[in-house]
Amino acid sequence: MTDVQDSDAALWLAASSGTERAFVTIFDRYRSRIFSAAFRRTNKVSDAEEVVAIVFLEAWKLRKRVRIVDGSLLPWLLAVTANVTSNLSRSQRRYERMIARLPLPPEQEDHTSLVDERLDSLPYRKAIDEALKALSAGDRAVVELCLIEELPLAAAAAALDLPIGTVKSRLHRARKQLQTRLAVAELPDNLFTMNTAEEVA
Repeated sequence: MTDVQDSDAALWLAASSGTERAFVTIFDRYRSRIFSAAFRRTNKVSDAEEVVAIVFLEAWKLRKRVRIVDGSLLPWLLAVTANVTSNLSRSQRRYERMIARLPLPPEQEDHTSLVDERLDSLPYRKAIDEALKALSAGDRAVVELCLIEELPLAAAAAALDLPIGTVKSRLHRARKQLQTRLAVAELPDNLFTMNTAEEVA
């Protein structure tokens, strides 16, 4: 059983009051989960590491507005991660468009990481990534929290500061769009059909 002094709420209160050790404890507790969530969206270790740093910086900057959901900071941190990675993707697309207008450099050895190679070899990965990217930012955030991170609908709603009905409708709409796109790509259409207990009820 977690000691009350080690709870996220107590640690965050201490961190907000200037206790560096409390913030480090929170960072150590959730950095791997945030990294995993960021890596799924960026497919690059360096980008995921950057997202982790930005997420915890945002947490500190917004420390008075952080929401504890069911005693945990994780849902809110995951919601921030979704926003940060979306912003990073937009910045990268602008950068790529700019680079595309420049002359091609001399051919160099490819230093693609082993992790990237493995990701590229995963079946369906590209089609699924494209289907997710086609969603609106709001719908994708709900998919990330409810289907990928498997948070309860209520926790996702609290983390995103949305009514639970809005989360349900966004999730329903996103699933329809994903299933349509995956069917066109000739992928199994049951990848995003799992139901949460709240939806069945």
